[in-house]
Amino acid sequence: MNTPTLLSDRTRLVCRVLKWLALLILVLMVAAYFLMDVSTSIRDSAWEGLQPHVREDVSYSGGKKLRLHVLAAIGYFSLTLIVIGAARVFSVFQKGVVFAPAAVRAVRFLGLTIFLFAAVQLILPTLMVLGLTYDNGPGNRALTLGINSNTVILLMIGAVILVIGQILTQATDIAHENEQFI
Repeated sequence: MNTPTLLSDRTRLVCRVLKWLALLILVLMVAAYFLMDVSTSIRDSAWEGLQPHVREDVSYSGGKKLRLHVLAAIGYFSLTLIVIGAARVFSVFQKGVVFAPAAVRAVRFLGLTIFLFAAVQLILPTLMVLGLTYDNGPGNRALTLGINSNTVILLMIGAVILVIGQILTQATDIAHENEQFI
């Protein structure tokens, strides 16, 4: 009954449960964003990193606030893409299909979302500080650069999953060839 393209019933059940858990987490994350004013918290963390004399020169216009909230939303919702990618992988694997184009696309999407999230987290602090201080006077503009080891690890994990997706593509092609011989 178990063919090379099917997963065990237990694995499929685990994937089904994990898919629904991921979707619940997604709903909670979106709700938290709007209920807890996450974008303001992200903006405030960038504000705390500024030196006092730079803070004094910062002025908030409507356009600046909007740009900062958009940057914060991009940073936050890039994390939700990972949850969507995980739900997509679990959804495909709950069907028991491993060596299929849908599985390959799901795994590659997950790798891409992790990689993109890490890239966004790498540049977001710099963009937030630039967004806060771009119109300050000379000597009161700020530029921050920082590399977090967790972000570098996430970049590597995303790259590894992308490579696994490429390997899964080749395995899918081989499985398809083997099916034609039978």
